[in-house]
Amino acid sequence: MKILNSIITVAYSIIAAYTIYSAIMHLFVYFANQKLGHSESFRLPLIYLVCAILFGVVSLIGYRIWTGHSVHLILKSLFYLPVAAVVLYILWAILLILSSGGKWN
Repeated sequence: MKILNSIITVAYSIIAAYTIYSAIMHLFVYFANQKLGHSESFRLPLIYLVCAILFGVVSLIGYRIWTGHSVHLILKSLFYLPVAAVVLYILWAILLILSSGGKWN
């Protein structure tokens, strides 16, 4: 179980680093376009910032689980929530494909 937690924690950390990078790039583009007089929505940089914060928090929870500190059940469930959401989505897509004979519409 410790190996699985380590792999998931590393994956969350990589995702957090990528979303932080994307947030910084989108913020740079947003402020550069504002300075040039172009109107741009702040929605995309905000989405990346929120995702970076969420994956950063989940990575910290994974690190606490990995180091062996006593962790409550709520933190453990938050740690596995993104993985569970992805697995449930994959299972839903498989069920959708199998139940419709391979047709999406």
